[in-house]
Amino acid sequence: MKKNILIFFFFTQLSTFAQRQNLIPAYNRFDKNLSIDLGFGTAHYLGDIHPANNVYSYISTVRWNVTSGVTYQFSPLFSARLGISWIRISANDFTFAGKNMAANPQSDAYDLQFLRNLHFRNDLKEASLVGTLNLKNGFSNRRSNRPEVMPYVLAGVVIFSSSAQARDKFDASTNQIGAWTDVNISNIKPSIKLGIPLGFGIRKKISNNFDIVAEVAYRITVTDALDDIVNMPYQATLNTFENRSTEVFNAYSGESRAENFNIISNRQGFSTYNGTAQNLPPTIGYPNPIPQRGETGNDAYWTTSFKLRYYFNKRIFCPR
Repeated sequence: MKKNILIFFFFTQLSTFAQRQNLIPAYNRFDKNLSIDLGFGTAHYLGDIHPANNVYSYISTVRWNVTSGVTYQFSPLFSARLGISWIRISANDFTFAGKNMAANPQSDAYDLQFLRNLHFRNDLKEASLVGTLNLKNGFSNRRSNRPEVMPYVLAGVVIFSSSAQARDKFDASTNQIGAWTDVNISNIKPSIKLGIPLGFGIRKKISNNFDIVAEVAYRITVTDALDDIVNMPYQATLNTFENRSTEVFNAYSGESRAENFNIISNRQGFSTYNGTAQNLPPTIGYPNPIPQRGETGNDAYWTTSFKLRYYFNKRIFCPR
């Protein structure tokens, strides 16, 4: 929560500073204009598997997004954009904890996360209303007096649908990775979720009617269930997706967990795996009250995108 408050405060102060610098030039008239854009980029998740304070959270399990929007430039400084995006986020305890263990073999900081062995993917369907603030002097319309380069910041609101999935158990006899299945262990009713996007970007003019755009946007959300992992005890159920700590193979990748499992078991005082049993020895989960299945705090996601923007020829002239 403190992290999100600091991010929001930064963008508020940046907006105030820009307005005080008299960024709006005194042109006799301004060409209000409409533009459309289409782009793609990367998608990243922060949450119970990828904590924000770890560098591997930003480079592990990077996925994709496709996006489109319509922008109305109603002053030299401000514009508003309606957008739609399809954003896939994903993460895997096995991959994330394994990278940290390889980087620091003596540390036990990620032992419990490796034992937990959860993973997910989530295809977010997002609609957004975003305002942008230009960060330098200049006309910002479609014709030749549009600046060659224009940096900007953005903020707004998004609504998105969320439906987490996980893979069924890996079949070692056929070497077959399981199918993706909808999961809701967190028992949170599926619904439309809200978020606040904050970000920055830069536009580069390539012709009178076209720009290329690079943009980074972070979404503060009001849900902890993007990954279907919340701060709750393991339950006494037969649901395969509830507790995956005894699976010999990671369901997401099909890789064996045995080597790192035995390293952790020796370090933590658990029974080790003999190499022939169908399941790893039990370590965490019901009826143990701790550890919890997840941590407290809402999840977040962020995207990078690269877009091509087209400016329509129609102009609306307004007096100064």
